[in-house]
Parts: sequence; C-alpha cells; structure tokens
Amino acid sequence: MKNSYLNLAGVIGVIGVTSAVIASPSLAGELTTSKTTKLEAEKISAPVASDIKVKSQPSLETVKISQNPAVQSVSQSAEVKVSQVVTPDDSLAQNVTSVSQLSDVRPTDWAFTALQSLVERYGCIAGYPDRTYRGQRALSRFEFAAGLNACLDKINEIISAGLADKVSKEDLAALQKLQEEFAAELATLRGRVDALEAKTAKLEAQQFSTTTKLEGQVVIAVNGGSSGNSFLNQPGLNALGGSIATTNPGKSNVTLLSRVRLNFNTSFNGDDLLITRLQATTGTGANNYGALLFQPGSFAAGNVGFSGAGLDFGGGSSGAFSLNKLTYEFGSRDLRLTLIAQGNAFDYVDTNSFANNEAVDFNSSFFINNPFHTVVIAGQGAFLSWNPNNSAFTARLLYIANAGASATPGVAASTGIFSNRGLSGDPYQATAEVEFAPRTSDGTKGPFAIRLQYTNASTGNVTFNTGGVNLEWAFSKYAAIFGRYGFGTIDGRGVLASTNPGLSGLVNAAYTGSNLSPQTWSVGFAFPDLFKKGALAGIAVGQPFIESNVGNASQTNLELFYNFPISDHIRITPDVQFVFNPNNNSSNSTVTIGTLRTVFSF
Repeated sequence: MKNSYLNLAGVIGVIGVTSAVIASPSLAGELTTSKTTKLEAEKISAPVASDIKVKSQPSLETVKISQNPAVQSVSQSAEVKVSQVVTPDDSLAQNVTSVSQLSDVRPTDWAFTALQSLVERYGCIAGYPDRTYRGQRALSRFEFAAGLNACLDKINEIISAGLADKVSKEDLAALQKLQEEFAAELATLRGRVDALEAKTAKLEAQQFSTTTKLEGQVVIAVNGGSSGNSFLNQPGLNALGGSIATTNPGKSNVTLLSRVRLNFNTSFNGDDLLITRLQATTGTGANNYGALLFQPGSFAAGNVGFSGAGLDFGGGSSGAFSLNKLTYEFGSRDLRLTLIAQGNAFDYVDTNSFANNEAVDFNSSFFINNPFHTVVIAGQGAFLSWNPNNSAFTARLLYIANAGASATPGVAASTGIFSNRGLSGDPYQATAEVEFAPRTSDGTKGPFAIRLQYTNASTGNVTFNTGGVNLEWAFSKYAAIFGRYGFGTIDGRGVLASTNPGLSGLVNAAYTGSNLSPQTWSVGFAFPDLFKKGALAGIAVGQPFIESNVGNASQTNLELFYNFPISDHIRITPDVQFVFNPNNNSSNSTVTIGTLRTVFSF
C-alpha cells in the first residue's frame, strides 16, 4: 500500500503530468490565452471515490481555442486567464514511455521505482519539452489535484477497456484516499474549466469570424491656431527679395475633427496577416490649421514642405467610409513580404518608438516621420523585411506608387500635376532601410535603435535622392531621447527651379539653378509613465526644410504633448505647437496651434 501510494504521489510531482489547463492560486490563480499560440484545455471531471470501481470515467474532452485572432480575446470575454498553467516554465508537457527519457531522473533517486512503475503500468507521466522531470520543484495542492485527476482518467480507461485486473487493489485504495483528501480542489478545478469551456463555446458561437479580428479606433480632436498675419507669406521671395502673400489666412476658426478606423485583421494559417482598413473622417487636411502652411504641388503626395505642422489624423477625404489600407503579409520568421494593394509608407519605414503614432504621441506629421522619407505617403506596392535569426540587424525595402491603380498618364490626384502614373510611374517612392537594434536577453528589442535610410522618389516631375538617420535611446525606464536627420537633392530635371510649375512659390526668384539640396532634422525627449503608469509625455524641436534658396529663414517647429490614459480604452492628450518663421519666411509671425485629442480604442 505504501509503495502504491508513493507511486501515485510521484506522478503528481510532474508539473505537466496532464495536458489539462489548471488554474493554480500559487501561480496567480487565473488563466489567460496567448496571442499567437493554440491552447488546448481539457475538461476535468472528478469521480466519486466510492464509485471508482463501477463508474466509468468520462474520456478527456478537448476544447480547442482557435488560433485566429477573434478567439484570442477569450480571456477578456470569459474573464478567465490561461497563461499561468501547470507548467510555469514551459507551455506544453511531453508524454514519456520510459523513465529513461527523463534526463534528470537517475536510478539512485528515491522516487525512481515509483516513476518507473507509473510509466510502465499506467502511462500517466509527462515531462517538460526538454525531457526533464524537475522533481525537486515545489507544487501546489491544485497542481497535485491535476496530476491525481490524470491518474484517475488513466485508470478509468483501463477499467473501461476490460483490463481491471491490471489495476491493483492497493492502488485503488490509495486513489480513494487521495480523492477524498483533494475533493475540494478537484471540484474547484472542474468548476473553473467547465466555466471556461462554456464561455469559450459561447464566444465561438457569437464570434464575428473564425479567421478575422475586428479592431477599432476613434479620434476626436478640438483644434485651433493663429498668428499675427492676416495672410501667411509663401517661402519664395520676389526678385527684389520681398515677401509674397498667399491666400492662406493667418488665423482660423476652432474646429472639431474626427477620424474613425475599422481594421479587419485576418489570418488564414497563423503565419500570415491580411489587413483591411476602412476609414472615415470629418474635415479634410485643410480644416486643421497647421495644414495651411505652404506645400508646393510637387510635394503634395507626401510630407515634404512646411505643412507638417498639420494634424496627422486630420487628412483624408471627408464623409463616408473608404478603403484606407489593404495589405497581405506572409513569409517565414526571418523574411516577410507584404503586398500593398493600398497602404501607407510610414507603416513600414522610419518607425520610432516615441515619435511615430498620431493617436499616441505627436499630432504633427513632421515629428512622426522624416519628410524626406515619406515623399509619397500612400499608394500601391510591396514591402520586404529581413531579420536573420532575430538578430540586431534588420533590412527593409519599400516600394510604393501613389497612382499605382491608374492605367494611363494624366494628372495625379495628389499633386495636380500631369505625370505618367501607374505602378512604375510618378509619383513613386523606393526606400531602403537598415536597422541596428540590439536585443535583450529574452530576444525582444532593446532600448537603443538606429536606422540608416536611402530614398529615391519621383513626384510632380522632380526627383528625390535622399539619405537619413533615425535614432532612439531609452536611457532610463522613465526617459528617452529620439531624433531624425535627412539630407539630399531635389532634381528639377533641367527646369529652372524658380519657374518649375511643381515648385511654384517655393524657391526665391533670384535663384537660377534647377536643383535644391535641402536638409531636415528633429530631436526630442519622451517621458514614459509620467505621473501615471501608461502615460506618455514628449517634447520635440526641429526644422522641416533648410535650404538657402528657399525663403530668408528656416522654419522651426516645437511641439509638446501629454498623453493621459483614462482607462485601457480611452486616452486624452493636450498638445501645443509653436512654429517660428513659418514657411521659411521671417515676415510671418509665430504660429501657435492648440489641440485636445481624445482617442477611443476597441
């Protein structure tokens, strides 16, 4: 009897003795699903001790929580988490057929005979994926009950198969005592898993799709700005060096802007991702004050120019929902390819942890992306990313054509200038980026990253060849520095820059060349968890377009924000911008822009 009891106790010491997912108070007591892995939760039923010889134990009923993203949120719907399982160090236990398969179990161990007997007689032993047993690890009563339940199932299978003589009376007596001792734990486990099973079944029955997860975001912002000018002057000076006024007012009404995005994220095999995004806005880009700053026609397909002070979420057409993004990503862990039927360049290159998301950090397009590497914002194309063996180095290639869906030459909608269009024609952008971001010990991205960039683009019948650097460094848990620098040439293709239709109003009349050699830079500080966990504050300063033949000064932008989380789904962000020497023209008074942004995520 003692040896039989020892045998049964020995099996319970295996942390992964059964594939059942058990909630253990010693392991935080709750269960959670992972975002990308498949979880199998097996139903546990505890037989009554006195009936163990006559009642047949139900076979293990497997409940599969699908890998598709729609069911990944089961932890929220069922209010049951499944991350802390019986195996805290490894997610899956491995069945063994011989005790010799357990690398850390030796014949001299005091429990060797018990383990050997359980493997050979009942087969209710499992080890970790690395084929270890870890017999010295402490376990909780719930973990013990989980192992006990596994042995009950095995023995009932033997009895149901008509092999009752294979189970000794001593083992049955030991099981009965253990079952009585752990009756409360077995009942609790059965209740928890039954509740998870019922709620999972309800979620699967009511889910939107078996392959698709819906994500939504709503941005609502109050925006206003003003300067001391009745009308802002353009950058380009006349032949006498005097300023030329534009029709853009120096003051504006306070506006209420909004943007709604619905993302349908679909995975067909767990390693691919189809993103379909519908977007609707109230108000076009011209309805937020910063966008009234100057941008020549050739630059209108992207962020180059001075209007980067505009709200990044304030652009787009006003009215009904339209297709904003349609992409399909697939490949291996190291090499990923994305086909872009409709997409944005800034989703793939020139990213930054502290200045890249208009719903989280800075409002203005200028501080979110290097304008020289978002010459073309949206269009059709492809993106390739290579990160060998999860190393510190990542190489990226992007090609995107703004009028890739246009079959014939014509006036590009983004620039208003006649061009050849199409997938290989103007306006287009090709960008190569190499990132160095050392990994932490667990393989995730570390606090430092630097990205080197090169872009060749054509838009509005001018050609860009630009380089750039993108840097971020979180030098403490609560502070980080980031910055961008861009430089290059804008080739007017032999047309005098001051008379080039695509550059009209940009270049000083006295300039007699056809090419420009601009620079741009920005630098800032971010303060994560400032005053509250999950909050983010930031400040940045920079100059969007430095060129001696454009205006008589260099526009300087300064922006500050504080993102305050009201809840997991609501964030409020006050933001203020100051633009000095707007449009590279010292005759323009400082522009002040204030925004109160609220973001709802679901």
